[in-house]
Amino acid sequence: MKNIFKIPVVLFVSLSIIVSSCKKEDDVVIEPTLINGCTDLNAMNYLLNANFDDGSCIFTYDIAQGIWDISSECDDLIISIPFTGDFPVPLNDMFPESIEITGEGEGVVSMDINGENVLADVSYDGVVTIQDDQKISLDTGDFGVIDVDITGSGMIESASNGDLTLNLAFEIPLAGTQTSSCEIAFTK
Repeated sequence: MKNIFKIPVVLFVSLSIIVSSCKKEDDVVIEPTLINGCTDLNAMNYLLNANFDDGSCIFTYDIAQGIWDISSECDDLIISIPFTGDFPVPLNDMFPESIEITGEGEGVVSMDINGENVLADVSYDGVVTIQDDQKISLDTGDFGVIDVDITGSGMIESASNGDLTLNLAFEIPLAGTQTSSCEIAFTK
């Protein structure tokens, strides 16, 4: 008979321990893990899982501006005129060793190429696109100074490097339309 009373007491004590343990678990507050990083969707270094903006955001439009050293690798251009001959045009020589890029607002920058401004759009992810109807002048030597239509695109990879592929098209008297392309590397 004594055992009959012990079973309910043991059950009561066990149940009390279980209920009190549940209450303790309910009282526990789980703190979220703090992940520092850039939380701005428009930044180059946006971090999807960051939940605290640590001020590290990098914006392409901002880092695109400044003085950049450039190196160019242009396709050779030989102008052939019937009954006259072939005339080489040194396209690599038409680009300066450095250019200044300035902000024009709303994601538009201006590149100063030998005193002529070429406008380009800069997207938040670093893509650079030369705007339509951009022209620069080129001294061809034997054929004088001609207007060159310039198009192209590239990428700003970081605050210290980027690249552009430029497509050049121009009209040469007696030789017709000529085209070439140049790979331009930018470094700071």
